[in-house]
Amino acid sequence: MDADRKTADERKAALALAISQQVALGMRVESQSDFQAIVVKGKPVNHILHGILTAVTLGMWGIVWLILFVTGGQKRTIINVDEYGNALITAV
Repeated sequence: MDADRKTADERKAALALAISQQVALGMRVESQSDFQAIVVKGKPVNHILHGILTAVTLGMWGIVWLILFVTGGQKRTIINVDEYGNALITAV
């Protein structure tokens, strides 16, 4: 079974490949270690702007703000490479 284990360099190469695939999908790297990376897509919701718009429109913009809060923002994904070189991608 130990014959299937990958070297550290092979695992790092597998992580680099998985990261490049996620970057091609529009994600950006937030943090990275030897065998793990966190990639993120999207932008944070500007709550100050939406609060002002909600106040100016007497609460009507609050509906849009709620929808953006629930569906928008940043989406993070964790990429782990195990000792066998398998890239495990988990959305958080």
